[in-house]
Amino acid sequence: MISIFVGSNPFAFSEDLQPGSVAELQKALEEGGIAVETKPPVLSLTGYLDTSYTYNFISAHSGANRAMTAQIPTRMESDGIAGGGWNLNQVYLVAEKPMSELNEWQAGFRTDLMIGQDAASMGMPDNITGLGTANNSGLVFNTGSFLLAQAYAQFRVPVGNGLDIKMGKFMSPFAFELMERPANLNFSYGLIFSNLIPEILVGIEAIYPLSSAFELTLGITDGGFNTSRGGYPFFGFVNNEPFSSLFITSLKYETPKKNAQLTASLLFGPDGANPPGFGFYPDFPGTGVFRESPFNRSAPFFLGDIYGAWIPQITKDRLLLAMEYTGGFYNGGVSLPNDPFLQPASSDWFGASFWMKYQLTAFLSIAFRQDWIQGSNNEILYQHIGRTDIWSSTLTFRFDLWENLMMRAEGRMDWGKDVAGVILEPLGLPGVPISNGPAFFAAVEVAYLFW
Repeated sequence: MISIFVGSNPFAFSEDLQPGSVAELQKALEEGGIAVETKPPVLSLTGYLDTSYTYNFISAHSGANRAMTAQIPTRMESDGIAGGGWNLNQVYLVAEKPMSELNEWQAGFRTDLMIGQDAASMGMPDNITGLGTANNSGLVFNTGSFLLAQAYAQFRVPVGNGLDIKMGKFMSPFAFELMERPANLNFSYGLIFSNLIPEILVGIEAIYPLSSAFELTLGITDGGFNTSRGGYPFFGFVNNEPFSSLFITSLKYETPKKNAQLTASLLFGPDGANPPGFGFYPDFPGTGVFRESPFNRSAPFFLGDIYGAWIPQITKDRLLLAMEYTGGFYNGGVSLPNDPFLQPASSDWFGASFWMKYQLTAFLSIAFRQDWIQGSNNEILYQHIGRTDIWSSTLTFRFDLWENLMMRAEGRMDWGKDVAGVILEPLGLPGVPISNGPAFFAAVEVAYLFW
């Protein structure tokens, strides 16, 4: 993930060397008097600091009263604060004992710690806000917030091409964008990442390279994503089920020349997923992908996602094109006027994104993102009631000041049904002031990689 930030290309492609070729190369070099260290260091420590100034051109009023304070709930909370301000987005630390490329018995681990405002935004309900509260109210953006983004042990079993097993807390195979802001093409998070997919899973997954081009991932995780059974609060509607798990399958394809990649993933929960938190149609809003909901029921949950990236060779690695499409279905919501805990109300959602980045010079690149998301009447979208279509366009200029320091300037525009409204009030209720936009956003970011 970090290599995406420091590399000249915005998308990292790694060379796949067969174990035999590695051993032969090592032997040849040693016979020639050159010693080669094939095993990685015992422990590596890397990280970065990401800070910014952001401004949302919507009414702020500093909380004079909640009817005067606007929100854009489909953005990541740390990107949706009204008005402007200075931000410590992330201090990201990675401690890792990596495994080598050799197909032999091996073990390692990785732990990722995020500190800052983004930890409060996306860590729910698994973060510590820094104010001693158990969960994020939507108004807590403390720079001392902590999020344990990853913590897993990994093993390699030398069968076939080499089977890697992870157990613990790890990033999901879903989504082109990552939690690490500097690794993404744009500074702000896109609509799919912020609203429709899991970023973190807790469980076990097995990764097997079928060939030099195809890699298969299979896994079983806890019934909640972005949290685990110990997450707070859980209301008992899914997390206390005798067997509430999510089943993952993901297939990645990479071209022989390593200039294109395509990943398709499926997530199925026979007893639901918690989060995401769905609403209570037609009176209570969805709670989104980072919060649980007391209205969720045990019912089938399905999520599919496909994304890909391509660097045309004719452009000499200057142009990157990427796309993503996601959609899902859940039949565990509730509706009125019948008994809300007995009457199901199905939900479905869709999203699509397109990215384009061009490296103008070694110093300057420009990236564009176009997003679209849609939620059904029984919403998955945070603070929304009723069917919603929202669009977003983002333009980002990146300046690579020197090897480890990067600066970006960004402008963004969101629009669509109920894109902005009154804070702490469900968007879509009669009498609640809402806006279909456009809602404008500007940001300047500085990120420094250290190790």
